Amino acid sequence: MNSESRDFQTLLAEAGIEFRSAPDFVPCPVRENSVFRYQYAERSPAGDLEVRYRIDSHARMEAERKAASAGMEILASVNLNQLHSANFMAILLNLSGGMFTEPTVFKPETITLLYGADWSALGFLRLTNNDFAPDYDSAYVLAIHKDGVADVYIIGLYNDISGATGSFDKNNLPAVVQSNLAPGLRFT
Repeated sequence: MNSESRDFQTLLAEAGIEFRSAPDFVPCPVRENSVFRYQYAERSPAGDLEVRYRIDSHARMEAERKAASAGMEILASVNLNQLHSANFMAILLNLSGGMFTEPTVFKPETITLLYGADWSALGFLRLTNNDFAPDYDSAYVLAIHKDGVADVYIIGLYNDISGATGSFDKNNLPAVVQSNLAPGLRFT
């Protein structure tokens, strides 16, 4: 197990997240890139879907914030429970260069039932940064937030099957994407 995988397992434990890999998916290396830091990735057997995971632990972020501001007088600060939606939109913009479909924010009761979380949103986009995923042209981004615990960002990378380059149809997804949109994770 490499250091990213160990860190991912540690973050899962710290945040109280139960995680199940998709059936038959295999871990793949974390790719260094300038767009999106993540701790773990796995790929479908055919390689037509790669899923990358990032967990932002509120406890770790708060500790980093305290260390960075030691000895300083802080008049105002952002509540960590309010970062998830802005981070989600920033991820969509950074990966797409602005070409993404209108994100869907799910109903709280649905998110509680599915993930034991408080907020979640899903967006689809066309990738513009080849450094991030040179083998794929499209992605979905799923953000899941649990108050006071963590934010999880999941990016599924795939190739669009519509053949259209100037538009994007989130209703025409490859079967492997459709069957793996809901990750096997849940806050306990």
